[in-house]
Amino acid sequence: MLFSKKYWQTLREEVLAPQVDPEKVNEKLRESQINSPVPVIWLLGKAQSGKTSIVRAITGSTNGEIGNGFQPCTRTASLFAFPDEESCWLRFLDTRGLGEAGYDPTEDLSYCQENAHLVMVVVKAMDHAQKSVLDVLKTIRKTRPNWPVLVVQTSLHEGYAKFGDPHVQPYPYDRSDWATSVPASLARSLQHQRTEFASYSNRFVAVDLTLPEDGFEPANYGLETLWNAIEQEFPHGLRSMMEAQPELRAELGDMYYAKAWRHIISYSIAAGGAGAVPWPLVDIPVVIGIQAKMFHALSSIYGQPLTAQLMTEFGTAVGGSMVARIVRSLLAKFIPVFGSVFGAAYNAATTYALGCSLSWYFAQLRRGATPDAGQLRAFYAKELEEGRKRFTGFLNRDDRTTPVSGG
Repeated sequence: MLFSKKYWQTLREEVLAPQVDPEKVNEKLRESQINSPVPVIWLLGKAQSGKTSIVRAITGSTNGEIGNGFQPCTRTASLFAFPDEESCWLRFLDTRGLGEAGYDPTEDLSYCQENAHLVMVVVKAMDHAQKSVLDVLKTIRKTRPNWPVLVVQTSLHEGYAKFGDPHVQPYPYDRSDWATSVPASLARSLQHQRTEFASYSNRFVAVDLTLPEDGFEPANYGLETLWNAIEQEFPHGLRSMMEAQPELRAELGDMYYAKAWRHIISYSIAAGGAGAVPWPLVDIPVVIGIQAKMFHALSSIYGQPLTAQLMTEFGTAVGGSMVARIVRSLLAKFIPVFGSVFGAAYNAATTYALGCSLSWYFAQLRRGATPDAGQLRAFYAKELEEGRKRFTGFLNRDDRTTPVSGG
């Protein structure tokens, strides 16, 4: 318990009066990004093929956020950083201009081939004019024959007998006999496209990702299957980190939480990267600095000051249980290899639990309630276990962000 008090006191002091060199913390954040390159999904498809809908469904961002978030990286390609450029842990690369007269993909291909990890070809289910996309895929296969390619067929409702017809339930496209369950014209079109793209991929997902006001139920039809396909190429746990627990959303369901949670994930990954140092105690000052920086970010989002009284109340509720687990992770570092992974996962999980708990604490204050220490302690324990599940797989996969190179 002495060490527990000492750790919490250090974190408290770092939040109220920072002692760790900010540049060291920023340096660790940069190192974490370099050592764990941000996964990139290359969205390859014609304009209006449904690429924005895919980004919206995966990230939960609005069309406005996505439209304003894509930043040019070449003359005809742009990059969307999620949740933002500063705390990014997933990017989408969009090649514009496919199918347009005079479009030359050379520059885009050069950039994309050096930065993408998964090629997601996006085609509208009833669009058979795909020569421009097929030509680019042909070029990609010459230089990256082993690169994973996933073909996503969108806007299924355009192939229904009449507009407004409901989706086929249960979702049939993950079964071998799917063609017998959907409208005949749609089935023929999807099969034609799959034949065209068969030389470049044997992985196809059919989706209909719409807005609630469009009237189709469910709005994200086929998203579950799309996620399953993405998870085969990306880190285990990517999806779980994109989607907060329903219970957590309910408890923190306000306009501040969505922004706060994205920052919590980013700082947790950074703390995990710092926690991967295989020597006990070496990473503690940096981890504390990262956690303190997260505290200030959440304070700014919720508009709540970080006072000495608040930190004392918060620390009294969660400090002991938090540090008991930190000590456990530090001791595990004496075990070669396993200890490094263990420490990374637990530093990430602890940072995640701290961030979620502080968000809960601030949410209670904004509602005019007095946070209950017992509830906070229970909430922290639940989120610590959730963080362990989220980050153990994510930080323990050696090939989690390694691009697939050509032969």
